[in-house]
Formats: sequence, structure tokens, C-alpha cells
Amino acid sequence: MNVAEYIAPHSLPDALGIKQEQGANARVIAGGTDLILRMAEQVLTPGMLIDLRRVALDGISAVDGELQIGASTTLTQILESAEIVQAIPALAEACRQFAGPPIRNLATLGGNIVNASPAADLVPPLLACDAEIVLASATAQRVLPLLEFFIGPGQSVLAPDEVLTEIRLPRESRPTASAFIKLGLRRSMAISIVNLTVRLTLDENGAVAEARIVLGSVAPTPIRAMAAEAMLTGQGLSDEVCEQAARKAREEASPISDVRGSRGYRDRMVEVLVRRALMAAKDQLESGTTGE
Repeated sequence: MNVAEYIAPHSLPDALGIKQEQGANARVIAGGTDLILRMAEQVLTPGMLIDLRRVALDGISAVDGELQIGASTTLTQILESAEIVQAIPALAEACRQFAGPPIRNLATLGGNIVNASPAADLVPPLLACDAEIVLASATAQRVLPLLEFFIGPGQSVLAPDEVLTEIRLPRESRPTASAFIKLGLRRSMAISIVNLTVRLTLDENGAVAEARIVLGSVAPTPIRAMAAEAMLTGQGLSDEVCEQAARKAREEASPISDVRGSRGYRDRMVEVLVRRALMAAKDQLESGTTGE
């Protein structure tokens, strides 16, 4: 593994200036838990690494009705945030199931996003919250829905001169429950065969005002099962409605077969796990143990 140059700027403007000069020749590194492996395997061969660990891009804050999470915030920091655990329990659960403590101490939320893996575990909880991301360059900054970031396996709309700096999550004041489920070949340290997040918000009459069903590892990018979401909206959470929505979510998935699981297995497990997540969210809402 050879890198022509390594640099650790002390400020974001400095980092963005270097990224503008270097473009695709430079890769940003924070935790490096995935990037270093891909470099060792020569999947990636950047000419420069821009280390962001001296740049203040970590931290969690509540601003104007939303949670703002710095892109370099580690998974351990997320798990130690009472606000995240309370407001976005599905994200906390995804972090809890991510690898082991040593990796969680290094791995960052931004890194899990910019890899643009269809199986990224932290992306479904973020998409279920209608997350937005901030992409900055030396000359501009743009904010876009996270759903629009991914365009294919390992591919995103991130420009060669841009850096992901922040993730923004709107807060929800209505009764809301969420559930994250990951299916892997083993309990930890495994790439997901299927992962998903369900998030349900109720109106004043107890019907579903908003539904989010986000599926990972079953399409070229993480996806929302929008037809299944529509089936839930305006409905009460009966067992029958949950089962119908789970079947519809299965129809919206388009998995492949690979070494982790066949297409047929993934199809079936989407239905099983979406139903399980819906029932878990329903139980939270009925028991009043929602995290939001």
C-alpha cells in the first residue's frame, strides 16, 4: 500500500483548498476503517490522503428543531449521546450492531455514507429520518436530501472537490417509533445480507401520519419502499395492514445473489424482517415506549 503524500490540515478551509487542488487524486480519511482496507487490497490507489482528524467535524448538537451531526463523529460518540439514543433509537441500534468497540471508536458516520455501499448499516436509519447532508467545497456549499446522494454501488453525487461535513436530522414532535434490523452471516463483524429501518409517526387519531420503510443490501442503492409506505399512511396499525405492507416492500426490492445470500433468500427475508420491524414499532407506540 503506497500513498504518494499524506497531509493533516488544521482547518476545514485548508482541507477544502487542498481537495480543490487535488480533486479525485486525493481521498479524505477520518476513521479509515474501510478506506485503509480498500487501499491495502489496491481497490483504491489515491495519490494523497487528507486526514480530517484535526478538523473540527465531529459533534452532535440540536439547532432550530433539528439534530446536526458532524461527519467525523464516531459511532462510539453517537452511542454515548443520550439525545441520539432518545430521539433516533434506530440509528443508535445500527451503531450498536456495527462491528466491535475498537472499530466503533474509529469509524465515522460520514465515512459510512460516502462509501455509498448498498449494504451500509447506518444509512437506512438516516433515510428513515429524512436526513439531509451538507457537501462543501472551497467555493460553495450545498445541502441535499441523503436519498439523492446515492446513484449506484460505490457511486454518489459527491464531486471530486467536495467533502461531506454534516448530517442534519429533523426532529419529530408527534408520537414516533422506529426499529432497525440487520441480518448477517454472524452476529457481528459481518456485511449485511439485508438491513432495514422502519419509522412510523402517528396523527392525533392514532392513524399512521408518516411511514418510512428503508431497505439496504437489496438494490443497487439503499431504497425507500414507497408503495409499502403509502399502504400504511392513513391506516391503523392492524396486523393485517402490517403484513400487507411487508409483502409490498418485498415487491419493491431488487436483490442480487452473492456469496452472502441468494436473491430468493433476500426477497423472503425482506418480507419477514419488515413485518417484524413494523410489529416492533407498533408495540412501542402502543406501550408508549417510543424514543421520539
